[in-house]
Amino acid sequence: MTRSSRLLAVALLLAGGLALAYGASAATVGDTAPGFTLTDLHGVDYSLADYRGKVVVLEWINPNCPFSERHAREKTMVNLEHGHDVVWLAVNSTSPKHRDYLTPAQHRAYNGKMGIDYPVLLDPTGEVGHAFDAKTTPHMFVIGEDGTLLYEGAIDDDPLGREKPKHRMNYVGLGLDEHAADEPVEPATTKPYGCSVKY
Repeated sequence: MTRSSRLLAVALLLAGGLALAYGASAATVGDTAPGFTLTDLHGVDYSLADYRGKVVVLEWINPNCPFSERHAREKTMVNLEHGHDVVWLAVNSTSPKHRDYLTPAQHRAYNGKMGIDYPVLLDPTGEVGHAFDAKTTPHMFVIGEDGTLLYEGAIDDDPLGREKPKHRMNYVGLGLDEHAADEPVEPATTKPYGCSVKY
């Protein structure tokens, strides 16, 4: 084996090891959601453990992603949050080195413009995003009162936004209603859509 072949093999093994490491810790429906503590746009710490006993919705967000921006403009998430007794937390895992990154002040201005009134947590290292295997903005996760992951996937069944909101199947809203009625969340997983998370 040549030196270049050996280096390539080592690189592939390392890449595989990293993928396995992330995959092993990725959130799985039915399992306990990964714990985390993150800071919001005002410097306040939020810990998932503090919300045991409550339903928590996590929304991966990126204001520079057209999919995230459309849902913010349409008040998809805000209306859901207001209509259900849940803790709603947005997470922005955009790397500070990426052109999509917003400073906390810029993000606060965006939130004010869009009427986003729930906390947005910053995950600049991407550690929490990788723990949940968040792939897109938006990518949604619903966590039950006991910390179990109940749903992960898309916000709805209309990636291109062709239908009016009332004509879409909102998977998160459906899951929250099912859980509130002590029914299984179905579907519990869907394919998320949107921009890739800019780790």
